[in-house]
Amino acid sequence: MRWECPHCLGPCRVRTSKTLHADYRVAYLQCQNPLCGWCGKGEYVVTETTVPSGMPNPAYQGQLAKHVPWTFKQPKPPEDMFRRDES
Repeated sequence: MRWECPHCLGPCRVRTSKTLHADYRVAYLQCQNPLCGWCGKGEYVVTETTVPSGMPNPAYQGQLAKHVPWTFKQPKPPEDMFRRDES
């Protein structure tokens, strides 16, 4: 997986990462552009199984832990700035 710096758009490297759950991993990132120097934190989240395993792990629950701070929120569509309300 490739991470891009949100500022200079250069490549970032994963300095370290932690597995907090089988489906959730936190990565600490560093921009490789020495003039930029940005550092940040990213997340890897498995959201669904698309092909079942040929060697299923009976201990794997296939769901995110309750302590994982990840939730999906449906984005709101942008308002139309040019449309007049003709009531």
